[in-house]
Amino acid sequence: MIDYHLHSERSHDASGRVLDTCQAAYERGFSEICFTEHVDFDPTEEYCGYFDYDLYKRQIEDAREVYSGRLEVGFGAEVDFQAKYSSEIRAFLDGKEFDYVIGAVHYVNGILLERHRDYFSGKNAQEAYTPYFENTLAAIETGLFDAIAHLDLCKRHGVNYFGQFDPAPFACIIDKALEAIIARGMSLEINTSGLRQAANDIYPCQAILERYYALGGRNITIGSDSHSIGNVGFGIADGLAAARCIGFSEISAYRLRERIGKAI
Repeated sequence: MIDYHLHSERSHDASGRVLDTCQAAYERGFSEICFTEHVDFDPTEEYCGYFDYDLYKRQIEDAREVYSGRLEVGFGAEVDFQAKYSSEIRAFLDGKEFDYVIGAVHYVNGILLERHRDYFSGKNAQEAYTPYFENTLAAIETGLFDAIAHLDLCKRHGVNYFGQFDPAPFACIIDKALEAIIARGMSLEINTSGLRQAANDIYPCQAILERYYALGGRNITIGSDSHSIGNVGFGIADGLAAARCIGFSEISAYRLRERIGKAI
């Protein structure tokens, strides 16, 4: 049982101290977790610059001391990718001592998907989803990240506009993204936060995970994407069960950006 996508008060949109998050994970039977606090680069957002590397690192070091021998605690980051900030992202990551860095797409054409009325209104599914997957492919192709987060996150709010997400019309661009993940030795994240959201599904959906496996992809990570103490570890057992059903036999953990396979 590992949870490799957790947020604490060190992310602008989350709550809960690092130590309290560790305690919740330990009490819920987890042996390893990784914090992946948000790193944002869009200067138009008020929370840009919220991330404090030194403070965050000290808190992780404290947590490792407190939970030594009981819980492995990873030091990670979820980097919000927009192609126009690629050089800033590269410069930021240079010299940092992260264990694990996830690339995540939350913006399309400069619009935050959380502002779903601004993004989805007036579009059909093809117009809304295709640019999202194109941005995700661009994030993968930079080679900056260890894993790609919530590959079909576009459906989180999209289901309210277009109904249940069907990956088939986007098979070509999704295949390109999956093939790029495999070619770069990255991991594909199973993100279970969709099980508590309108999508009522993991990100990515089982059909995409099956396609990844069929293409030869074997590296997966898993995370609850918790932003509060109550959601730590949410859905991880379900996500692991889905992975085993497809045929995956191990999960990826990371130390100083090096992948470690663990049997599931």
